Amino acid sequence: MKRFWGYLRRRPLALASLALLLVFYLIMAFAEFIAPYSPLTSFPGMTYHPPNLRFAGGRLRTQEAQAVNTVTWRYVRVRGAYGELRFFGKGQPYKLWGLIPLERHLFTPGPEEQGNYPAFLLGADHLGRDLFSRIVYGSRISLTIGFIATAISLTLAVFLGGLAGYSGGIADWSVMRTAEFFMLIPGLYLILFLRSLLSSRMDSGQSYMLITLILSVVGWPGTARTIRGMVHAIKREEFVMNARLEMIPAPVIILRHIIPQMASLLIVSIALSVPGFILTETALSYLGLGIVDPAVSWGSLIKRDISTLNNLRNFPWLLGPIWCLLGVTLAFNFTGDALRDYYDPYHTIFSRRHRKGKAPEARNA
Repeated sequence: MKRFWGYLRRRPLALASLALLLVFYLIMAFAEFIAPYSPLTSFPGMTYHPPNLRFAGGRLRTQEAQAVNTVTWRYVRVRGAYGELRFFGKGQPYKLWGLIPLERHLFTPGPEEQGNYPAFLLGADHLGRDLFSRIVYGSRISLTIGFIATAISLTLAVFLGGLAGYSGGIADWSVMRTAEFFMLIPGLYLILFLRSLLSSRMDSGQSYMLITLILSVVGWPGTARTIRGMVHAIKREEFVMNARLEMIPAPVIILRHIIPQMASLLIVSIALSVPGFILTETALSYLGLGIVDPAVSWGSLIKRDISTLNNLRNFPWLLGPIWCLLGVTLAFNFTGDALRDYYDPYHTIFSRRHRKGKAPEARNA
């Protein structure tokens, strides 16, 4: 691990990507505390309200804005009309992780009865709902669905690929033919086909579980084929043959002796599979086959808010979910590239200076 962190320090892009992922997942874990409002809180008459946080009087405050055109929803700032913005102040009550009742938020405007104005860090949508709060709550579905689908598909790939590579024979033939069947059809088309066969009258929880299972079923074949090839080669090593001579059960041999030899492959597979599943969920939600109201995900935000090019030109803050999605995807890919290079047997993790220090010893030997 010391070598790995030293390696990351020499890869600033990978280190920044890892830090960005940590920030995103911390925001997801404490969504109720970080978001000033619930995702369903609406402010009538504030449709497409622009971001209104300003530095005034040496501190961050909210500035009032008035709509001068309710057709194009063009706003003008009211000079000198500022509201209070409190950090760690009391706001809408909530239950952290559904268990701990709290009222404190990271930031919240002052009481409305005292003339304070709502806080829109990233503006508002077509119903006057705070876009920042909706993005924060939407991260829960978009970020967790990638990890859960990856965990299920990787478990299937390890089990089926390990079984095929270790047992051979009819088990190998059956697993590989099944994997080839799934790989024959383009993944997105297969996902759309499976999702369209099922009922569209499902609540948010059912849609979430269904999409996760579909992504898992479609995502395991490629990794299973790779694991099958590695297991097929590793089982011929002496330590595996000795374990078989000692009559150790096959599942124990696979889990204790073979799977650890593929740890680098599994880590890299996780890092590169998660963004793919996140993008697939976004595509499904954008096409209306994914997360439905009242739940919110980044894909559903893109579908509901970015309906026309005119919206993008007049209300550019609606691109917030896209920037979050792009940042998470690139961060996972840069982190996965760094992990792949680190575990590459032909890639050295030592600095050039360290190699030069060892060169004289090699010549003297």
